[in-house]
Amino acid sequence: MEVTHTTCRLCLVRCGMRVESEGGQVRRVLGDRSHPLSKGYLCIKGKASLDLTNSPNRVIYPRKRAGERGSGKWQRVSWDEALEDIAARLNAIIERDGASAVAVQALPPKEYFAYDLLCDAIGSPTFFKHDSHQCFTPQLMSDVLTFGNLLTYPGFTEVNDAEALLLWGVNLSETNGSKHQRVQDAQKKGARVIAVDPRPTLAAREADLWLRVRPGTDAALALAMIHVIIERGWYDREFVAQWTLGFDALAERAARYAPERVAAICWVDANDIRRAAEMFATAKSSAMYTFIGATMGGNSISTLRLMGFLPALTGRIDRKGNNRFLLPTAVRMPSYYGASTGSGLSKNLERQLSAERFPLLAGPNAITAAYPHPRQVIDAMLTGKPYPVRALWTDCNPVVGLEDTWTTLQALKSLDLLIVSELFESPTAHIADYILPVTTHLESDAISEYSGINMIAARVRVMPPRGEAREEADVVLEVLRRMGYGDKLPVSSYRELLDYRLQPLGIDFEEFARRRVVVREDEPLKYLSGKLRRDGKPGFNTPSGKIEFASSTLAKHGHDPLPDFVEPPLSPYRTPEIARDYPLVLVSGTRSIEFYSTLGIEVPRLRRRRPWPVLEMSPETARAHGVAEGDWVSVEAPTTERSIRRQVAIVEGMHPQVVNAEGLWYMPGEDPVEGVLSAGANVLTPLRDDVDPIVGGSVARCILCRVRRIEAAAKVA
Repeated sequence: MEVTHTTCRLCLVRCGMRVESEGGQVRRVLGDRSHPLSKGYLCIKGKASLDLTNSPNRVIYPRKRAGERGSGKWQRVSWDEALEDIAARLNAIIERDGASAVAVQALPPKEYFAYDLLCDAIGSPTFFKHDSHQCFTPQLMSDVLTFGNLLTYPGFTEVNDAEALLLWGVNLSETNGSKHQRVQDAQKKGARVIAVDPRPTLAAREADLWLRVRPGTDAALALAMIHVIIERGWYDREFVAQWTLGFDALAERAARYAPERVAAICWVDANDIRRAAEMFATAKSSAMYTFIGATMGGNSISTLRLMGFLPALTGRIDRKGNNRFLLPTAVRMPSYYGASTGSGLSKNLERQLSAERFPLLAGPNAITAAYPHPRQVIDAMLTGKPYPVRALWTDCNPVVGLEDTWTTLQALKSLDLLIVSELFESPTAHIADYILPVTTHLESDAISEYSGINMIAARVRVMPPRGEAREEADVVLEVLRRMGYGDKLPVSSYRELLDYRLQPLGIDFEEFARRRVVVREDEPLKYLSGKLRRDGKPGFNTPSGKIEFASSTLAKHGHDPLPDFVEPPLSPYRTPEIARDYPLVLVSGTRSIEFYSTLGIEVPRLRRRRPWPVLEMSPETARAHGVAEGDWVSVEAPTTERSIRRQVAIVEGMHPQVVNAEGLWYMPGEDPVEGVLSAGANVLTPLRDDVDPIVGGSVARCILCRVRRIEAAAKVA
């Protein structure tokens, strides 16, 4: 039996895999106990890797559209024919409308670096990261504004030294299973856990204290905890005086958020707020981790910054058991992580969409990698203003993943060229001009990056690609060569790209695969030794060299330098007249462990575990609406005249005024697009750019809705 150590690619966690092969055939896929993070854990998606790779529904040959968009009529074509036509059509669009008319869209865990190179080579600023307003980018921006580096993302391989853990809006058991295992390890050693989430997630049920916050009010809750910590003197006065900026102004603002006032705002007991503040601040070591749950409440930058102030006030930054700056290895990283591709070429960022409206998010002055807000990209597709976007090459599924599904669908259908690199005929691929088959993680070599962790791991091919599936980056590089941009590329093949990325480490991919994992040496208290700043001076990587409660960067751009709470645009209190007709607060965008951005939804083994998209509600809510577990309901919101259908899942512990529509769904077996329109949560969610002054924001987890029972026969659109 031959054993290969590799890594998964079915979500961002990238757990270690131990693949057993015999006679050239993969027999078993197991967790790898030697992997520093997952330590043998592998979720159900990873265990279904062979099911996904060998699925009869997988696209394994290039397909060219043969009928109207969305007709489902395809012609099998050769790679040569597909790439030659794509290159010619992209060149024609550039000649007519300029390079900015060509957009790319990619997200880890799929290929990313090659799309950075594509934008660099042709000079296009239109990297359409469809979650730039509500996922990792706002979190990275928030930490950069406050600390100069990423700090609050769950970037850890173990947390055994923490006495207290604050998990805020991060559902590790469903989205980051290996890290959930590490939290459980810490709990076994006595760590106390505080969970902040509107839903009774597994982390909430396992926690010592669960704060069931009203969706969209996390900033008020954070201010109340800050209020208690300052009022009780549970902060490090010496550290705050020496290493922070704006404490007095923060104390003044937090004074307005007494627990009793905030209890009414957040629907959380005032004594529980005090208890959470005490548990976190008085522990000898404590760490706070958050992610996407806090980025979809409209007021994301303020909310995330306020959360980050909690570990800052303790003064225990960058020590064991506390929030750490785990700096990445020297490998060339994709721009997704705020890094430069190192190509030295220009994306013409001064012309980038959103650069004028959101200069900290997009354009040459962006404080992390520059991306436009997706609202502006969709508008440019539809209107041609301020410049036309006429082509999109994506490895994502924006028809499902982007808010305002109907408008997104209209925009994508209007393009002159839509190329989708995919494993399956997803709803977005269904309306494409080309579907280009890509390899699975069992069929590919890659560098696995880990957000917020000083580590990379090798993914090693364990089986040949099925059919004519190809490494995604090889296809991108080949198209660029056929377009005439070969001389602007640092490499000519995907294997060369892997070696190029590893070059700063002094190794090639062959050596990397032998090592399996590379970990950058770390040391605590890097702000004292100058390891955080580019100039090598002690301090933090901010303009002042300090942790900035009051951000000098925000003040420079005319924003309030201090974060504050803002009531969500649609809520029982801000829009009571709407809430009379739409009395429930709707959370959406959550996911289950079986699927990642719809990846896995085509696998029967996974669908049997999670057959239908659900609407979670409390028993009280179910009784009030006359529904039971498994019934079907229509969900309506004031944001659109359209509705979606969901199956009821009764969840003990949900607030009676809150329901959750599991996000990112379509219905395999139906027309893919109709399957989205009938069930996708983003049908109800508006694509707004006016709810956060810094990144535009999203309200995907705090809009209003109403529910009514429908007959089972009506559940299919």
